[in-house]
Amino acid sequence: MPGKAFLLFIFCINISAQLIVKGQTDSLFNVLDVLQNQRPKNLEKIAQLQFEIAMTYYQERDFQRSLLYHKVASENFLLVNKLEKYGECLHNLGNIAYYLGNSEEAIQYYRASIVEREKLMDHKGLASGYNNLANVYNRLGEYQQALEFYEKSLEIKEKIGDQKGTASTLKNIASIHYFRDNYVAALETNLKALRISESLHDSLGISFVYNNIALIYEKQDKWDEALSYYMQSLAIKEKTEDSQGMATTLNNIGSLYQRKKEFDKAIEALEKSLNISEKIGEKEGISAAINNLASIYEDLGQTEKAMKLFLQSQRIDEEIGNKRGMLLSITSLSQIQYVLKNYKESIKLAKEGIDLAKQLDSKAELRDLNGLLSKNFEALGDYRAALHHNQLFQEYADSVFNQEIERKTARIEAEYEYDKKLAIIQAEQKALELENEKELQRQNFQKRLLLLALFGIILIAGILYQNYRKQKKAKQLLEIKTQELEKANQVKAKLFSIIGHDLRGPLASLFMLLGLYRQNRLDDNEFKGLVPELYKNVGAIMETLNNLLRWSISQMNMVKSVPVPTSLSEKVIEIESFNSTLLRQKNLNFRNQIPIGTLVLVDPNHLDLILRNLLSNAIKYSKINGTITLKSLEKDGMIIISVKDEGIGMNQQEADQLFQSDLVKSKRGTSGEQGTGLGLNLTQLYIEENGGKIWVESEQNKGSVFYFSLPAFIED
Repeated sequence: MPGKAFLLFIFCINISAQLIVKGQTDSLFNVLDVLQNQRPKNLEKIAQLQFEIAMTYYQERDFQRSLLYHKVASENFLLVNKLEKYGECLHNLGNIAYYLGNSEEAIQYYRASIVEREKLMDHKGLASGYNNLANVYNRLGEYQQALEFYEKSLEIKEKIGDQKGTASTLKNIASIHYFRDNYVAALETNLKALRISESLHDSLGISFVYNNIALIYEKQDKWDEALSYYMQSLAIKEKTEDSQGMATTLNNIGSLYQRKKEFDKAIEALEKSLNISEKIGEKEGISAAINNLASIYEDLGQTEKAMKLFLQSQRIDEEIGNKRGMLLSITSLSQIQYVLKNYKESIKLAKEGIDLAKQLDSKAELRDLNGLLSKNFEALGDYRAALHHNQLFQEYADSVFNQEIERKTARIEAEYEYDKKLAIIQAEQKALELENEKELQRQNFQKRLLLLALFGIILIAGILYQNYRKQKKAKQLLEIKTQELEKANQVKAKLFSIIGHDLRGPLASLFMLLGLYRQNRLDDNEFKGLVPELYKNVGAIMETLNNLLRWSISQMNMVKSVPVPTSLSEKVIEIESFNSTLLRQKNLNFRNQIPIGTLVLVDPNHLDLILRNLLSNAIKYSKINGTITLKSLEKDGMIIISVKDEGIGMNQQEADQLFQSDLVKSKRGTSGEQGTGLGLNLTQLYIEENGGKIWVESEQNKGSVFYFSLPAFIED
């Protein structure tokens, strides 16, 4: 069952009191205390202060306190014969009663204020009174009575030139047409209101019309058009911080999403609407949002939750006399009781609903409820009653169908009238064109000359612009090539540095050592003593050559990752074993805190290089007797690994620039170890190729922590 959407009724309230800053309330009370000590002499001033305090509470939506001070102020204004202020107090008391859901009390206050304003010939006040009195009858479903008072209000507002008030009352009249299913009249009336609001640049008034037009489109199943108007209305209300308007439009958006079966969006919009309505104490808005939420939960099969919410909505509507809301809740509850096979309870509710539907002249609900009664009586075996209500169901269904035909016919007629008027206008324009043909030809000739000249200017400008773009593009390409050349020169210089220093030095030492041995200037024992250092130098040369090879492959974009599930903990153990000699030389404590069984999705060869380079880096910059720690944790489908050392560290600038260039600048290690910087460059490349990231945290003389992430492998 579709949720209900409700119109926001516009109040044309004549409030002449100056807006009072919230912080001034205490000072008003202080003045009031002083004046009340001399009450008979200052009764008019006391009444005015009481009225201002009442309006302060009114603006803050503290209606109970506002009600109290309005009553006291109205009595005092009457005593001092200030009938205009007395009438204003009565009018505001009617507004408060309406907000609090006391419809009968609101009617009494509005009628009393109208009597006083008629005596004073207060036309603007009368128009406001008639408008707001009509709002109450509209809520009660007494549409004819409401329409009569709206039309009285409209007549006065048009007479005194109150355009904003005219637009407001037109919107309220449109709501009557809407609830009576006369959508053509509703749309026409809303468009009149829209034209006035646009001429006044009244954004809030425009937003109300958008909301009402959206309701009409929704009734015609034009959901995209309806949603577009709702969103435009909501944007304006959010900008103007109109809480009640926001609640109204959010409620209607939720109802529309429900019809589209987009239940998550519907619930989100309705809960926002409910929160706003509860915050401002707007009972009709609270009831509407709860009713729509109940309807969604009914659609989702959550029957008990739906029943609870429908009952809650019904109680609120009964409290404020909202017959439309009561009818929707009762109809839904009757349907639920039928589904639960509580036929007698369903019949009882359906009969209550029929009484309300007759009062509201709502044929669609009369059709649905009689159909429901027919099914209930059939289930109970009372076929005579079932047949009777089925006949009524058919009668109302025919009536609703006929209304639909009438609406469609009216729309077609309206479109026909529009087309006819358009044809007349076009014929008149054609006659005018024929009459002024010579003049038009002369003007057209001048236009052609101007267009030709303009075309020539545009053509020249286009050629100049194309040349400019080509020059600009050529300049940009030149700058890019220059940057690439500078980058290539830097890389070349780095490579020559590596070859000339990092490779030449160890090779020269090796050449000299072998020369001494060949010349018998070293005996076997001396040569054997130098073998570990020789092995270390050759290993460094091999590592540098391997890194150069890998780096050159990466520069040719030939690096390809073949990720497979790989044990991180096992790889770390292998790398620890590989570097055991270097760890012993510096007496480093190696802590492998990687949990056993941690699996990453990575190319194993790439992981081997990543871990070797990072561990080698940590050893290189660690101090004697230091500690190196490896840890890991899982976060958002990634394994984050950290390699921490207690070495020399680096400053923030060095850390920030570490992964910003193609070739990392290397420093000597704590034992004079040399490096090329290629290792970290390759490490970054391989990590990113396997879907991860690398970053560093470091502090000078306290050590560094290198972090990198790799995709976690999670077994099904």
